[in-house]
Parts: sequence; C-alpha cells; structure tokens
Amino acid sequence: MKEGWERSVPPMQLDITQIHDMMAPVFPGKKVAAAERIGTGLSNTNYKIRLEGRAEPYVLRLFRKGREIADKELAIIRRVGQTVPVADYLYADMTCSEFDKPWAVMEWKEGDLLRDVMRDGTEQDLIAAAASAGRILANIHKHTFTESGFFNGDMKVQDPMRMDGERFLAFIEQSLFQDPCGQWLGEELAQSVWSFSRTYSHLLSEIEDTPVLVHSDYNGLNILMRNGAGGCEVSAVLDWEDAFSWNRYVDIANMLRYERDGSVFEKNFIRAYREEGAVLHDHWKILSKLEDLVALCDMLTHSSLATPNRMHDLQRLIAETVQVTNG
Repeated sequence: MKEGWERSVPPMQLDITQIHDMMAPVFPGKKVAAAERIGTGLSNTNYKIRLEGRAEPYVLRLFRKGREIADKELAIIRRVGQTVPVADYLYADMTCSEFDKPWAVMEWKEGDLLRDVMRDGTEQDLIAAAASAGRILANIHKHTFTESGFFNGDMKVQDPMRMDGERFLAFIEQSLFQDPCGQWLGEELAQSVWSFSRTYSHLLSEIEDTPVLVHSDYNGLNILMRNGAGGCEVSAVLDWEDAFSWNRYVDIANMLRYERDGSVFEKNFIRAYREEGAVLHDHWKILSKLEDLVALCDMLTHSSLATPNRMHDLQRLIAETVQVTNG
C-alpha cells in the first residue's frame, strides 16, 4: 500500500522554537514540551505536539497547498462530523502568515492505521475492520450533491462535470498516447489499457446515481482503527483535502486497490457498505476499476525516474487492473 513511495515534495522541517511560537496564540501560557513529525502522507506535514501540563497531545497540520484547500477540508469536517469519526479542528490560521502556507491545530485521535490491521491483524480483526470501514464509507456517501465536480473552499461545485464514457476515453487516450503515462507503461501494456477502456467505458454512461461526497483517498493510510465493543472499528477518517463530488466507485476502488478479488476484506467491506443502505451497480467492480484507471494513469503521468518505487507500483497496479475480464 504505497510502500516505499517517494514524496513529490519534501516535508516542512520545523524546530521546537518555531512550533512554540505558532502555538502561543492557540494555547496562551503553555510551553511546547515535545514535537514529533508523524504520518505516512506524501504531501502535507503533520507534527504530534505535547504541551507542558496537558496530558492530551495535539496535531499541528501544515498544508502543502493554499488557503482554499484548507478551507475546504475544514468545511467538510464540519459537515460530516456528526456521522463520520474525524479529527476536529481546534484552531486554523488561513492567513498564510507562517511559511506562506495555511496551518491548523487538530485534536489527536488514538488508533492504529487500518493498513497495519490489514497487514498484521487476525482474521477476526480484519473482518471487523473491513465492516467498520464499509459502514463509515456508506455514511460518507449519504452526503449528496446536485452536480459532480471539484469543490471550492465553501464546498460548492466549481465547473460541474461528469465522467461518462466519452470523457473517460478522451482522458485515457490523452494519458496513453500523449502524456508520459504511455511511455512509462510501454506499448504492449498501453494497448491493453486502451482495449480494456474501450470495452467497458460504456458502463460509466449508464450510471444514474446522484453524486456523493467522495473522500478520494479512502484507504488504509488515512483511516485509524481502535478496539471497540464489536472489535476493530474506525476511530477517525483523516486527510479530506482531495474530497469532491463524484460517483461512489472512486472510494470503493481506492479502498480495494491492493486487495485480491474476493478477499475476506473485500467481502466484508462490501457487505457492510450495502447493509448500511448503499446501492451498487451490478458491475460495480468494473466501474471501480475504470475510475481507478483514471487515478492510476494520472499519478503515473506525474511520476518520473526520480520516483522509481512509485512508478513501479503504479505500473503493476495498472497491469493488474486490466486483467479483469468481467464484473
């Protein structure tokens, strides 16, 4: 699961004096006792902060992009917070007065990454974790919109658009035959991707679902788990900066990207998702693969020889995607 992927930009490095100065207006009179850079993310920078005289830690989050992205994440967290476990904002500075980037202080949520449960947990842990992640995703998808597209800072859809079969094929053709993606795949695999895309693209035009809130990075690196009454359960869904309004298959594809067809995790994830009231198309697996091809090809286009681990993983994932022959 993105094992060994290189960061496209290096993390921001702060010393404890800088962090103390940032925390001064948030926690007046409190001194920063410790600060540790945390997380597996490949874009933003997060520090775990401990203050003298307080038992609970906090998270200092520095955004790689501008204010609009930070505003959007804050708006999403406030919207979904009643039904989805999230790490709430305690303070946000969107003025970009520090380091030319917005930053925020967030509550600390205890838990282990879902990735680690999937890798090291028992089968019972895996079943419970998959079911909890499926139920939570169904609750995320209960937030609907009249149009699909990317949000501005107020969660309003800008430039509405829909990924139908025609738009999908245009994107894949551009990726394979004009962008670097095709070069990195090689001619044989690129032709396989093109054949797969032309065969199944019509399914995207048949979707009649209402657009939903998609996290777009819903996977084991952005979900924390804890032990609850029913076993492993989600304690927080993190990193909402790339969320937008689209069809539900984007998130399903992201979660199942590294799963084998019919795995224990897949079966229990989809079962719980449906039991929460979500409805899937008969060909949901193919639809998910099509949506994931868009993401995978875009990431490969923006890879380079300086990111070999990322590139090789994407090549493998794309090759496995187009091996699917039925839904």
